Amino acid sequence: MAVTVVLFHAGVGWMWNVAVTGVTFFFISSTFLLAMRHPFDRLTAGGYGRFAVDHALRLYPLHWLGLALLIALGLAYYPSDIHWGPTALSALLIHSWFPAHDIHYGINPVAWYLCALLFCYLIYPFMAHWLGRWRLRYKAALALVLAIVLAVVLLPLDIPGREAVFVNPLSHVLDVVVGLFLIHLYHRLKERCSHVGLGTATLLEAGALTLLAVAITVNVCTTWLKPWEDVLIWLIPQGSILLVLALLNGREGLIGKLLLCRPLQWLGSISFEVYVLQFVAFHLFNYLLSPLAGHFGWLIYDRLAWFALLLLLPLAWVVNRVFTRPLRKMLNAKFKTQS
Repeated sequence: MAVTVVLFHAGVGWMWNVAVTGVTFFFISSTFLLAMRHPFDRLTAGGYGRFAVDHALRLYPLHWLGLALLIALGLAYYPSDIHWGPTALSALLIHSWFPAHDIHYGINPVAWYLCALLFCYLIYPFMAHWLGRWRLRYKAALALVLAIVLAVVLLPLDIPGREAVFVNPLSHVLDVVVGLFLIHLYHRLKERCSHVGLGTATLLEAGALTLLAVAITVNVCTTWLKPWEDVLIWLIPQGSILLVLALLNGREGLIGKLLLCRPLQWLGSISFEVYVLQFVAFHLFNYLLSPLAGHFGWLIYDRLAWFALLLLLPLAWVVNRVFTRPLRKMLNAKFKTQS
């Protein structure tokens, strides 16, 4: 899913529907996995503080590295386009709160996701504690109410307005609620899936993916879903995929077994770096490699988008091995010592 986002940003236009569904999956799966590890039955100031600091430190270092590389490349090739005010807001991960296009995307256009994800991290303990004792139908009702409110907000807006809502962290409170609903449903259903066979598991996986394919087809062939294509229409199909894959963990069908192959596991292990550093790779490709082919400039990568992966994947792997992993290991040791 991260690679589809990269290819869309690199100019492969037909990747749009697949890419935007991936962003929805990122948000709801983040909450789902948080709820597995951090249920927050008890909410204390110390526990919340440790959680907030730990999860903020999962985002800021890699974000700052990517930002520094983009600033360096910008100063080298287009210094007049570096605007320090929006860049400072981006460094703090508060920029996507602003509705102005030049601010909420900033020098690293994908950093809006980190801003929204940080907000989801910060509110998650409260949401998990507050909704933890709610019945399943009440969580579903809350998700429905939030979806209706968001739909009403989106309906009259033009594309820039919808984008401003899409990147605003408040719109992703809905994703947190959906993630908490799904983890509740998961605990309800997991015992019933304890003896699922290979054939049934494969059918469930195929059914969830077919639901997503149908949603994409409807969105491509009609216009009536367009106001909500960024935020709302992918929640059910992507939620279904997440729930099915979680329930079948350890009892995968053929599709799940394919996802467990070593190359895809390797790709998954560097997917965060792939996402954050994609525009660094685009800049390197455009300004360092493209001139070797007789081209120069920002727009060249849309013709050679797949070749950008040949630069991005090794870059992401190196950063993961020499930066992310050692830093995470050091921080884990520090938090363990403090505990």
